[in-house]
Amino acid sequence: IWKYSINVFFYDQWEYLTPFFRHPPSLTELFFLQHGPHREGIGLLADKLLYPLTHWNARVDSFIIGVSIFAAMLLALRLKCKLYGALSYSDLAIPVIFLSLAQYEMLVGASNPACSGLPLLMMMLYCLALLGRNRLLRYALLLALNFLLIYTGYGLFMGAVAVGVFLLECYWSWRHMTSAPFAQALTGLIVAAASLASFFVHYTFSPGVECFEIPHRHLLQYPKFVALMFAGSVVPRPLHVSTAMTVLGVIILLVVVAVLGWHLLHLLKGAHCDAHLIGAVLLGYCLLFSANASIGRLCLGLGAAFASRYVTLLVPAFLAIYFYLLSKDWHGKRNLVLTLWVLLLLPAAVRKPWEDIRWYSNGKRDWANCYVRTGDIHSCDRIANFWVHPYPEQIGLQEKLDYLKQHRLNLFYEPGPK
Repeated sequence: IWKYSINVFFYDQWEYLTPFFRHPPSLTELFFLQHGPHREGIGLLADKLLYPLTHWNARVDSFIIGVSIFAAMLLALRLKCKLYGALSYSDLAIPVIFLSLAQYEMLVGASNPACSGLPLLMMMLYCLALLGRNRLLRYALLLALNFLLIYTGYGLFMGAVAVGVFLLECYWSWRHMTSAPFAQALTGLIVAAASLASFFVHYTFSPGVECFEIPHRHLLQYPKFVALMFAGSVVPRPLHVSTAMTVLGVIILLVVVAVLGWHLLHLLKGAHCDAHLIGAVLLGYCLLFSANASIGRLCLGLGAAFASRYVTLLVPAFLAIYFYLLSKDWHGKRNLVLTLWVLLLLPAAVRKPWEDIRWYSNGKRDWANCYVRTGDIHSCDRIANFWVHPYPEQIGLQEKLDYLKQHRLNLFYEPGPK
């Protein structure tokens, strides 16, 4: 992030940051702001504090995402210890999963903390909250985190997961599998459902791509798109749609579905296994997110499944699979199985996608330098062979650049001599 992130807003940032250009935005305005199919939630609250302190430095958002992912990794390690005991060598899998360089796009491209970094962090907090022993405190934490997740980027799909969690609580209470009063579990279910329903108040349907169509004329392309999303998380870039990639993705997807089914079967039989509940939450979220991505982006072609920004929000699925592998003895070969799992994940995690990273970094730097020098958007698009937004007139890019120049913010800020 330090080396490749550039201090100039890019693409979607010019759109969802619009309130900052108009007036000092309120916390409520930023929290409920809709951008594309989701809302920004807590994603812009840190910007309201940090932008004035950094002269609107766009790199702030990249660092927020990086810190969020790193903190989520630490929480995942804590979660592993609570579920399966002390750390071991195989837990190297957790940093490999969370710190994969395949996530480069959100760190050096259009860095939006609401999309993935903050939802991932809150999901890990949600899983830790599930382990709480004080029922009322656990319910309160789960419902609070659920509300924040629903309104923060693609954390939205945790809203459906939370409804499922409280449906299980009601089922366990009704069947006397737990000591929780049915009224408490039902109240939690009602609040979770109301939180999800509230998201759609004053909501405008916005698919995010002009070619959106549903249903797609080739229905089998949906699961293929999802499979390629999973394959794209474990194969080093550059990526291409191929039979091998599809087969690998289908295998991972079938494992995800099978492990989710295994968790749900155990949860319906009894209420006293935290590992099953957490596994179901992590896998359920990723399947909902990937299914939605396939519906929303399939019209762009199957290659769109390899978008780097999807990798972060598939992290919970790979963490859940690791936990599943930990839970089995594998006929005395568990260490071998865990080693093979780490080796599967390692190549994509450690290989820097140089071409893509440099395209973003060099392009943004060249464009910013050109504009500061010439003040001509279209000329700099040609000179840098790069654009910071493809439709500058639609979003009022010139007016926003004039505002930044007038107030010496973002790419126009020049620190004084020390």
